[in-house]
Amino acid sequence: MSKKVRLGMIGAGNIGRAHAEACQECTGLQVTAVCDVDAQRAKALAREYDIPHVFTGYKDLLAADVVDAVSVCTPNNTHMPITLAAIASDKDVLCEKPIAMNAQQARRMVAAAEKAGRILMTAQSARYTPAARFIKKLADRGKFGDIYYGKALWLRRAGIPKGWFQDAKQSAGGPLIDLGVHAVDLMWWLMGRPKPVAAFGVTFDHLGRSGQGMGDWGVGWNPGKFTVEDMVGALIRFEDGRALSLDISWAAHTADVYWMRIFGTKGGAQFMPDTTVYHTDGKTKLDVVPQLERWNQYAAENQHFVDCVRRREEPASPGSQSVTVMEMLDAVAKAARTGRMALIRTG
Repeated sequence: MSKKVRLGMIGAGNIGRAHAEACQECTGLQVTAVCDVDAQRAKALAREYDIPHVFTGYKDLLAADVVDAVSVCTPNNTHMPITLAAIASDKDVLCEKPIAMNAQQARRMVAAAEKAGRILMTAQSARYTPAARFIKKLADRGKFGDIYYGKALWLRRAGIPKGWFQDAKQSAGGPLIDLGVHAVDLMWWLMGRPKPVAAFGVTFDHLGRSGQGMGDWGVGWNPGKFTVEDMVGALIRFEDGRALSLDISWAAHTADVYWMRIFGTKGGAQFMPDTTVYHTDGKTKLDVVPQLERWNQYAAENQHFVDCVRRREEPASPGSQSVTVMEMLDAVAKAARTGRMALIRTG
């Protein structure tokens, strides 16, 4: 494909705005349309980034001959219907995380894309950060040996998003599916994508249900409605005995903490936001702090999507891998509901 990819932004909220801004750094791409149920919000984004076509219905955008691909930046419960409609209209799709409300929906989306020969990429932006790309490169070279354990600690003191995030019917969950999808996807990817077999989890909603811990992210707000968790702890076990654990909150009476760690037989690493690689030279302990190149992770993932569309290549975060991620998240949620370990049957 020699001409620029014409991209349509579906959703002009906070994450849609982040994508639109990032696209200004991309080559081989032109944002030609924006769609949002809020006409004023769509028009404002169009004015700011000189987007020529504005729609309030995604079906109208897909029916118009103004885009080759779409970026789905809408509430979680709309990801599947919009993606399926886009694929049926012969459009490639970049879908925000989580790819769907559950693994069953994700499988349906992937099957539709494969049958139609369209690209379906999940916007797992954490994979496109400088730290993640650096650690992945070391992992692939065997610098850590066998990575047998991963741990994510992502605790917000007061960061409950507003609006649809708090409604299980629209979001499918709280920090487990909002933030946990990043942690699970990233560490599973760094570990070489081992086969998950079981998960255990616990969830809590004490602060959110009582109106504590509200943040300033999100659009709209129904203060009387909170039907998701505000904190989750989980352990996921893989077929070969490896594991990863999560402690994640939107709100908790603690300091804000954000880090991820991997533990290998030859070395380990902490990253996100600060990166340190740990290994030894004989009896000498070495802590290496790399000076990483800086870039916008949203720009990096959008550029990668456009390159894949132009070259007709599978992306680095394909929808097919997100199916397994959703299977793990589904299992954690089931274990939290039942109080028992949940088995994971992939595929």
